[in-house]
Amino acid sequence: MTDNSTPLVAETVIREELEKAASLISGARRLMAEGRSVDLSAVEDRVRTITTAVQSAPDAVQSAYKEHLSVLLDILDALEIDLENRHKTLEEGMKSIRHREARGAYGPKDKP
Repeated sequence: MTDNSTPLVAETVIREELEKAASLISGARRLMAEGRSVDLSAVEDRVRTITTAVQSAPDAVQSAYKEHLSVLLDILDALEIDLENRHKTLEEGMKSIRHREARGAYGPKDKP
């Protein structure tokens, strides 16, 4: 007798982890849009779990989730773009602050 529960368990783990990852990514993007900092370690953990589950799943399960994994890559790409934009914004803000500080330190002094 073959064990048909293994593909079912793999599918359940993959599906649940994909949903959790999508939710975490959505939340991270929302927080960044609000200008708040984000800890992406939970996203990294979920993606690692998904990768491990898919790699150890039977071929039929892997094939069934190919499209879902493609969507996950798309939303991770969108997150990457958000992170790059956020980094650029923060970098420009820091340059502006340093420029103002330098101007204040070395700029013309008011005469009493």
